[in-house]
Amino acid sequence: MTSPTVRACAACLILDPDGRVLLVRQAYGHLLWGLPGGVVDPGETPMTTAIREAREEVGVDVTVDALVGMYLLLGGGWPDVLAHVFLARVEGDAPRVVDDAEIERVEWRALTDLPSPLLPDAEAALEDWTRGWRGVVREVQRRVALPAWEVT
Repeated sequence: MTSPTVRACAACLILDPDGRVLLVRQAYGHLLWGLPGGVVDPGETPMTTAIREAREEVGVDVTVDALVGMYLLLGGGWPDVLAHVFLARVEGDAPRVVDDAEIERVEWRALTDLPSPLLPDAEAALEDWTRGWRGVVREVQRRVALPAWEVT
């Protein structure tokens, strides 16, 4: 019996000098909040995906400094997804909405004042970061009912 391929995504956990985290709010579906990130394209590594997605979503170049965690996202009516979250820092320009059809809003938020609902990978990574955990590898049960999965 062959198991289905697990999709992969990658995101950047970006902090400003005041310790606030950069979050984006999706402009589609359930308008979920998350970290700048997206699906790993064929031929990409998770790290190059995180860098590309930061540029595409919030218009910044980033340097990846560390792995916050790898999270196997399970349940919620979607296929399993292996999410890679990297600690990254902005090089140059201030973050902004690049494509308002994809991202509705970009905000710096205190770790004690996070919006809801958060994407499961963002929620797990921010929880681990706050606890001082790095390089985490764990399973995460999705608590948010996600929009119906469309296979392309």
